[in-house]
Amino acid sequence: MTLEHVTVVLAIFTAASAVGTFWLAWESKQSSYRQIGVQTWLTLEARFDSQEMMQARKKFAQQLKTYAVTKHDKISENVLNFLESVGIAYKEGYLNRKLADSSFSYYAVRYWEASKAYIDREQKIHGEDTTLFEDFKDMATLMRSPDEKIDAEEIELFLVAEIRLD
Repeated sequence: MTLEHVTVVLAIFTAASAVGTFWLAWESKQSSYRQIGVQTWLTLEARFDSQEMMQARKKFAQQLKTYAVTKHDKISENVLNFLESVGIAYKEGYLNRKLADSSFSYYAVRYWEASKAYIDREQKIHGEDTTLFEDFKDMATLMRSPDEKIDAEEIELFLVAEIRLD
């Protein structure tokens, strides 16, 4: 074997090693993203199902059921802030979408529809700031099935069910 052949073999081996290293790094990165997405989902789901959040959901549903502009300042934003946080993680890819859809889509879509009047008023108060609850809105829009019927009756049933949480 000549020096040229050895150099070619060495170059091929080096290139193959570089490709292998790149592939391992890429696979490790993908695995980390999957792990973060699942861990984030587990954390958010536990928080959503916590006693504290169930009480906040119950209170918020009661407030939405009887919402009027005159009661605007009395609304608790705990549920909205939680859903905004979920929306940010969802949008940024730090939340496994399939798991998030299975856990949160029903609630996100209905809470979005039920809280539109409050959010519209809140945005007006803050100078037409449409960035308020923007990530919640985007998530709810993405999670909603095209054929999903959510009318006033559906919202009423949803709010009543949330009010009955223990």
